[in-house]
Amino acid sequence: MIWHSCKRWIVLVSALALLTGCTGLLFQPMKQHLFTPDIVNTEYKDITIVSDKGIHLHGWRLLAQEDDNEKSHTAKKGNILFLHGNGENISTHFGNLYWLMQRGYDGYIFDYRGYGKSEGIPELDGVVRDVRAMLDYMISVTPPDQQLIVIGHSMGGALAIYAVATHPRKQRITALVTIEAFSDYRQVTRDVLGNSWLTWALQWPLSLTIDNSYRPLDYVADVSPAPLLIMHSKQDRLVPYYHALALYEQARQPKQFIDINSDHNHIFNIKANRRLLLEYLQQLSMQKRPGLSRGDDTARVLLEEYG
Repeated sequence: MIWHSCKRWIVLVSALALLTGCTGLLFQPMKQHLFTPDIVNTEYKDITIVSDKGIHLHGWRLLAQEDDNEKSHTAKKGNILFLHGNGENISTHFGNLYWLMQRGYDGYIFDYRGYGKSEGIPELDGVVRDVRAMLDYMISVTPPDQQLIVIGHSMGGALAIYAVATHPRKQRITALVTIEAFSDYRQVTRDVLGNSWLTWALQWPLSLTIDNSYRPLDYVADVSPAPLLIMHSKQDRLVPYYHALALYEQARQPKQFIDINSDHNHIFNIKANRRLLLEYLQQLSMQKRPGLSRGDDTARVLLEEYG
């Protein structure tokens, strides 16, 4: 009797997923905000940008603070665009970003359509266009003499790879950093569904309904000549380590891989992981003109040798 109930439940889940194009597997938005950056003593401003078809996307600008490790005030180093993962909204993701404001960066974090205070309904084509709108905005507000760093976590990393690789002004991007990003939308769907006996049998049929048009593995080589840093943990139980290795293998120079120690979500709660990213950003700052000196051989050697 229990098995028959389980079979009915599995059939129902399969039918719902197929009818919705598996949107629920990719996107798990939350509308309510749980926290704001002032909870960690970070000043912020609400901002709104417009994506395609007039959809308004809400975000926060987290303001740079004086570097605690500098004896005197230093000029702002640049801007960081943080692209969050597929769950919840910016109110639970800024924890991986705010600490960089203490090192002289302004941070920008937006919600995709259907998340938080952003309008619309999440679907992959639309979210890809949202990220393009975010990148367009960041290029427009970042002076040429300042760094523009794009950091993408999990699904945000996958979206960032496509966005940077295909952007006509990618020479303005100082570097792309992916954290626990996956290489293939269908494969990561199989990985996630395969983790539970309730969904194990569904991993192949449901994964085939996922749109793989923006497969990161197909685009990561085109991130170059922008430097690429891939950070991934062997302890990540949601996005297995092999995704990062595949991305690194496919990417072109300049590229780096840093093995970190964390779970999937709380990467920068660990000070050692913060230090690794800061060291990389410091290497980038040695370039003559952030975002414009990608062809400089000395900068390229520095980037490749670090780690």
